[in-house]
Amino acid sequence: MLGSKSRQSLITAVAIKRPLTPGFKLLLGFVTLLAVAAAAVAWHSEKQHRRAKNAVKTLTIQHGGLTQRLDALQSEQALNKQLMQLQQQRLDSLLAQGPQVRQRWLISRVADATAVAEQALIISHDPAQAQQALLAADRLLSAQGDIALLPLRRALQQDLAVLAGLPRVDVAGVYLRLQNLDRRFATLALPREAGQRFLSPASTAKPQLSDAAQTLWTQGLEKFRALIVIRDYDEPLQPLLDASRLQLVRDQLGLLVSQAELALLRADGVVYRAALESLSLRIQHQLSALPSATLTPLLNELAALQALQVQVPLPTLSTRSALDALLQSTETRL
Repeated sequence: MLGSKSRQSLITAVAIKRPLTPGFKLLLGFVTLLAVAAAAVAWHSEKQHRRAKNAVKTLTIQHGGLTQRLDALQSEQALNKQLMQLQQQRLDSLLAQGPQVRQRWLISRVADATAVAEQALIISHDPAQAQQALLAADRLLSAQGDIALLPLRRALQQDLAVLAGLPRVDVAGVYLRLQNLDRRFATLALPREAGQRFLSPASTAKPQLSDAAQTLWTQGLEKFRALIVIRDYDEPLQPLLDASRLQLVRDQLGLLVSQAELALLRADGVVYRAALESLSLRIQHQLSALPSATLTPLLNELAALQALQVQVPLPTLSTRSALDALLQSTETRL
């Protein structure tokens, strides 16, 4: 008997040598197709598994980001809620303090108008401008009708009455009169006769006369000398003006007019009157050779300008004291 190992080898050799039947081939192809299909399915499933895994990972990351954003939005919502609560509390407080807020606003507006009035009085020396500022504040208080601010309005009325009683200075008109006076000084000129009589040098040459004429000349000269009276004066006589000295006098008068104009703008009555007085004295002493038709109108105009009141006594506004008292009482209540 053949051994089992030999028998198997024989069967295998017989099987190899035996041709495959069509059914077996079909079965073998079907099995191969199933194996390929199974491999394809397994590969596709692995691919889908990886895709699903990546998608899950991406969704996990997105979920984490959404969670963070949700937390931030919740925190922001909580903060906005707190802010809204604070704003509501502040609004409630303002509504509760409505009259006090309105009073403080009115007081601040009146304080601004009072500051404008004080600047108009101190800097511009203009009572009319100060009166306009206080009138605006009084109209505002009148429109609001707040009884608690009656002391402030009473002080405004007092200041308005004081300002209305102050004399008005026509600064522009006086300034124009001074400029016109300066132009008249610039065109001053000595009369032609005076210039020829006083400025032309006298001839020292003796006339050529005959003996009889010389005798008559000597006798006439002696009689003329008897008519001359020499007196001593305490004050020195003013020298006659020539063209250059007249121009110097014009410049000096122009400087005094400028000084008077500046004093007018500064409402300095002392300097204003002193400048005009110096003008009058210089004209009388240095321009005495002018004809009275020219000299008298100049002196009259200077006297009229000197008599004007250019310095107005500035009052202290009682509205400022009333404002300080109201502000102090308002701060005490708050």
